Amino acid sequence: MVLLGKGIELGAETAGKTRGPGFFRGGVLAFAMALLASLSGPSAVKAQAWFTPGICHPDEIAINRDLLPEAEEARLEALAAQIPNGVGRMWKITAPGGQVSHLWGSYHSPAPAIVDLPDALREVLAQARVVTLEFDPAPKSQDDLGRFYDQAWIWNQTDNVYDERSDFPPEYLDYIRMRLASLGWDPAYLPVMSDAGLLNVLLRDPCDDYLVGFAPGQDNYIAHTAWLAGAKVTGLQDNWAFGEELSDPKRAAEARAGALLYSLYLGPQSAHPGLRGTAYALYRQGRIGFISAWSEAWAIEVLGEARGAETVALADSYLLVERNAIWMGRIAPLADQGGAVFVVGSGHLPGDLGLVTMLRDAGYQVDRVPLPGEAE
Repeated sequence: MVLLGKGIELGAETAGKTRGPGFFRGGVLAFAMALLASLSGPSAVKAQAWFTPGICHPDEIAINRDLLPEAEEARLEALAAQIPNGVGRMWKITAPGGQVSHLWGSYHSPAPAIVDLPDALREVLAQARVVTLEFDPAPKSQDDLGRFYDQAWIWNQTDNVYDERSDFPPEYLDYIRMRLASLGWDPAYLPVMSDAGLLNVLLRDPCDDYLVGFAPGQDNYIAHTAWLAGAKVTGLQDNWAFGEELSDPKRAAEARAGALLYSLYLGPQSAHPGLRGTAYALYRQGRIGFISAWSEAWAIEVLGEARGAETVALADSYLLVERNAIWMGRIAPLADQGGAVFVVGSGHLPGDLGLVTMLRDAGYQVDRVPLPGEAE
């Protein structure tokens, strides 16, 4: 089992904090309210009690052998070894003209073990000209703010749409309802949520609920650090792009797969006492390809070989691959000037279609910067 998916850092800590049903458009709201009124009584669904502070804030950052036996680790390591550029969080980018920038693979969490940045990254941030996150955290105008806060895409936009999601495993539908309840939402909203909206809610680890009110995720912590040192902070996509892009009908299958995939991290299995300590340890060891293999193995365990692999591939086709290609359009001109630090989820780095490979294919020299404690 594994906690880590390919998380997304939505600007201004948006994931799981989207606007409620009062922001429906016209007839969709009227239909939704009538539908909810017809459902039987108050929900008996309880919040996910298994995500306790003790579970969420591990004392030990180390691989738990009850969770990840050596034989299973070896099996997954063999799979991870097939993923190009699967080890390493920090990479040096040298443009054809000699300008130097850096690429950092982040972990979207405010956990202290995660925001404890290595000295090499802090040194680069202190000298950075610009730091880019996945999404631009600073709207440039009132129009930008309006687009960011217009989140009608969270809800089905067609009247009389009632999506029971019968293709999801029933127990995971229950876990989704519990997650909604834990965020203060009525679980009965689920059938009138779009897949893009549901995915947006599910992206954040429930354990981060304990810290999100005051502690920035690693990405925003990095941005704050660089900004205070004088760097410009921007993004590789506009902060409204996620909703607009994933709501496009041509990406319906990807949105569905993403919502299903992230629902798999909500059950009691994701509250194993050693899970977060193990995940944090693997990340700090720079074993990003291993984490990807572990995540896919969990999807296959729950959904079966064919459907699990298909779900991961569909979700990744937008969340990782397509977004990597979109980002390259903004990375290249910044890298050509030098002094940039690109901060993206670590899952975006490895693979034949990962950013390290894409940058090399575009003519940049990309070299790993080994960090203390990382694997070779």
